[in-house]
Amino acid sequence: MASGTASCDTPFDDLGVAVAPREPLAPHTWLGIGGGAGYFCEPVDVDALGRIVRRCHDRGISLRVIGGGSNVLVSSGGFPGMVVRLSAPAFSKITVEAPAITAGAGAKLVHVVSAAVQAGLAGLEMLVGIPGTVGGAVVGNAGSRGGDVGSRVSAVTVMLADGAVETREGSALAFQSRWSNLDDVIVIAARFELDEESPDLLTKRMQKQWIVERSEQPSGTRAVAMMFKDPLGTTAESLIEQSGGRDLRVGSAAVYGPHANYLVVGADCPSDDVRALVELVRATVRDRVGVELTPLIEVW
Repeated sequence: MASGTASCDTPFDDLGVAVAPREPLAPHTWLGIGGGAGYFCEPVDVDALGRIVRRCHDRGISLRVIGGGSNVLVSSGGFPGMVVRLSAPAFSKITVEAPAITAGAGAKLVHVVSAAVQAGLAGLEMLVGIPGTVGGAVVGNAGSRGGDVGSRVSAVTVMLADGAVETREGSALAFQSRWSNLDDVIVIAARFELDEESPDLLTKRMQKQWIVERSEQPSGTRAVAMMFKDPLGTTAESLIEQSGGRDLRVGSAAVYGPHANYLVVGADCPSDDVRALVELVRATVRDRVGVELTPLIEVW
């Protein structure tokens, strides 16, 4: 070894950012299964994130951001690149500037909803039952029967693949059903434009929505995931029921009978079982009902 040259265990050791190699990802997902990440990092601020992103860009290392992990399926072999989690306070801040709220990508969506309701700001309360973080909700345009996130987003601060930061608003933002044009950047923060309304009325509306959402989702276990987006004019659940897919199972992964667009996994369920079940349900609906369902679960 040449004099004065330090040995680096990872390609990130000289960046002044804590990076864990071979980090198990199962604890970071709702399903609680799957392999690990080649590298894992929870940067303390935007500057630290930028250093990681630039290094990955320069070295050709794949990078993914994990939020609440509610729609992520990690393969048994894991993800060989860098996985970033924006959990630090710098990415979780919620600022109320009536009639708007700005929230970091790492903030939990339910916390943003609660902050809006307490401040007497309407427009997000129907999203109270949606799990995950602001970043994931904005990228996937999460929504319920009462509306979606994108309809209230006025500006999004993002980081590009080379580490540059920019704010997008107006015509630079596009949202459709469970889709946005932000899947090629890292969302850092989002600004929501809301309407002023009585906090008491909003609280009652939010509580009612929470009860409805809880009644429509599996209870008693966290190892669940919603499988498919709802097609226009119908629901994935009704199509699965029509196709006879309610009782489908692959190994330790099964369709959750009472709410057929959810799957549940048993102890030590391999990722391959979940992936195979999703494809089996999708093929069953396609063959028997003639509709091609779009998966909500993202396979890493």
